[in-house]
Amino acid sequence: MQNINPILKKDFLPQLIQKENFVGWTYGIDYESALVMTNDLWKAQSLGIPHNCFLVAATFDPEKFASVPEEDREVLLLRVNSSSKLPQDDDLVRTKIDYFKERKDIFGNNGREIDDITKNEMQFGGLQCRILGTFFVSEGQLWLGSDIESFATASRLNVYRPHGDSLNTIVNYVDPIRRKTAEETAKELGLGEGIKPFRIGTIRYTSTDRLHRRDPRSEKVGVSIQPSDFLARRTAVLGMTRTGKSNMIKQMVSVVKRVADESKAKIGQIIYDINGEYANANEQDKGAIADIYPDDTIRYRMIEHKDFEELQNNFYIQLNDGFKIIRRIVEDNKNNKQGDVEVFLNTSFDEPEKDEQSLYKRWRVRTAAYQAMLFLAGFPPPEKFIVKFDANANVQGAVNAQAHKTFPDPKAGLTLPVAKEWFLAARDANQDSTLVSSSGNNWLDDDTKAILNMMKQRNDNETFIKGYKVLLDARPYHSSRRSQEVGDEIYKHLVNGKIVILDLSVGEASLREEISKQIARAIFNKSMQTFVSSGTPPNIVVYIEEAHNLIGKGMDLTDTWPRLAKEGAKYRISLVYATQEVSSMHPNILANTENWFITHLNNAREIKELAQFYDFEDFSESLIRAQDVGFARVKTLSSPFVIPVQIDKFDPEAERERVLKLKGK
Repeated sequence: MQNINPILKKDFLPQLIQKENFVGWTYGIDYESALVMTNDLWKAQSLGIPHNCFLVAATFDPEKFASVPEEDREVLLLRVNSSSKLPQDDDLVRTKIDYFKERKDIFGNNGREIDDITKNEMQFGGLQCRILGTFFVSEGQLWLGSDIESFATASRLNVYRPHGDSLNTIVNYVDPIRRKTAEETAKELGLGEGIKPFRIGTIRYTSTDRLHRRDPRSEKVGVSIQPSDFLARRTAVLGMTRTGKSNMIKQMVSVVKRVADESKAKIGQIIYDINGEYANANEQDKGAIADIYPDDTIRYRMIEHKDFEELQNNFYIQLNDGFKIIRRIVEDNKNNKQGDVEVFLNTSFDEPEKDEQSLYKRWRVRTAAYQAMLFLAGFPPPEKFIVKFDANANVQGAVNAQAHKTFPDPKAGLTLPVAKEWFLAARDANQDSTLVSSSGNNWLDDDTKAILNMMKQRNDNETFIKGYKVLLDARPYHSSRRSQEVGDEIYKHLVNGKIVILDLSVGEASLREEISKQIARAIFNKSMQTFVSSGTPPNIVVYIEEAHNLIGKGMDLTDTWPRLAKEGAKYRISLVYATQEVSSMHPNILANTENWFITHLNNAREIKELAQFYDFEDFSESLIRAQDVGFARVKTLSSPFVIPVQIDKFDPEAERERVLKLKGK
């Protein structure tokens, strides 16, 4: 891996200057920009000057740095934004037009020739550059200020295009304070010391890369980023479909796994896989995350499959999660809101303390009635499932009399078919004569009576109601095979450093949204509880594809997803969200995002939204025009400016070999 720590040699600034790559002089400068006069020959010798490329400017001769005055010991970092006119340009244009008018053929030199002096003048042109900052040395370390402290109008700044080591220093620069902070953050996150930055790609300025990347004289300079930039941070991966967003996320997953392996730390990762491309191998990527890390990956899906765990909850066991889904579905249909249904929707299935015997016994009766109604509504029960609750002798006698049969004692347990029959008889018995508890009160509270009316499909006046039929649309959300809450189960996997992939490519859209939110809520709440209890939450990275569907612009900040995105960092929850619709994302989330990876965007509205952040405005034209896969503009927490990068292609075979080597296979 390339070592991209700041320069460790004695004379930092001269190493940024490469005299052979001289491209011109500044002829105008202010606090924001610099105008550079250049020449066609100088540009050719430095392999051209692509749009958005980096330039450096200084007054000193790097070979005579020891004699340079203190005030001149600095190097300005520039980025080429556009061309600029020189004073003589208009006259030269007229000369060119007159010359072209007198040409007799396309390739020959027939006609009036241009004199050598004029030819020389025609080779000069201007560049407009943004000033990105000032490199200087203090206390033996290289620093980059994000502006310029002053400028001398009469000063002549020599301008160079950096290549090789000089360019490597620029694009991989991390200031000493951030470098120290990154080391401290790594320790806090349990990553230990010496976790190296990792490479994500190589410098690329333009879509046409004939000279600055493919010429034999050119060196593809690697771009690396700090691992601590991503952990407990927010990262945006933005761009149109098929421009490399998924490849970037796979790179991140593999890098986080590598960091965890090298540091012997547990870092859980969970991927909300909208299109199923992380859980399943495809022809384009020749490998899936699950294939590369078979021992560390757990996949979930919303339909039964031998290689996947199920995402649905068991409504009989996960009472509250199942009931929340039922409540949402029923409330969405206004025609379902009848009296007993309204009472049912406001019922609580929170388990009271066992010391509160009366409340606890009523909760057991209410829960058993609810489970019997689920069975009646066609929710498949777990194997050998029974319900247990307390019913005194008087209640049992009244129910037996009503049913004209003798039921087993509910305290010993009833199967669901028997429980259904028992509660329907109890409902009718209570209609005829109030069933009385041992304390002298009605044995059935109002919530339980509403449930029994729904089972009977009759209200207290014996008028027909839809009753349990309003639950039918919730059946796809239920799985009888699950034994614990899916959110709890997934969180345990994440605590153990596993990669969890939620394959959301199959199943109903509303179901995906609800289950996705439920799992996110569980992750956030459990990590928050650990934090407020003075514990150390686990390191977790959450990846979301098509994030605009989950963290939309109109969402309340107190909702699950915006809250996880906004507050999750302090609980060691990292968020990586991918979308092609920048403008549809929640503005508060965008404002709090530390890392950005931007590929091609296809319209001015998205570019305008993006231009509000950092110096992405410099790349507005390029982002619309260049559609090359993996060509990204990258801004990370440690990097002081945006860097144009060709993201490396994810190599599943190389990563698979690394994993096998680690395991000694």
